[in-house]
Amino acid sequence: MELLLKIDKKGRITIPSEIRRKLKIKDLVRLRIAENKLILEPVKNPLHELTLLVVDSEGDIEKDIKIFRKRAEEEIKKIVRK
Repeated sequence: MELLLKIDKKGRITIPSEIRRKLKIKDLVRLRIAENKLILEPVKNPLHELTLLVVDSEGDIEKDIKIFRKRAEEEIKKIVRK
């Protein structure tokens, strides 16, 4: 599939909803530059993934949520820095 997308004045593009659904893109993507090309890759939101673990666990849920939230924030920061 190939599309011609317009870049707005702020340098943004809009990924059509059909493509976002097909690639399961939610709210986080990784942008890489390789061989003079832009490559966008969907990334699972670590906070959402960790929330699923908390829901299935037993014990001190509030403490677990704080730990998982901190880990998720750290992972997101690592992803954004790349």
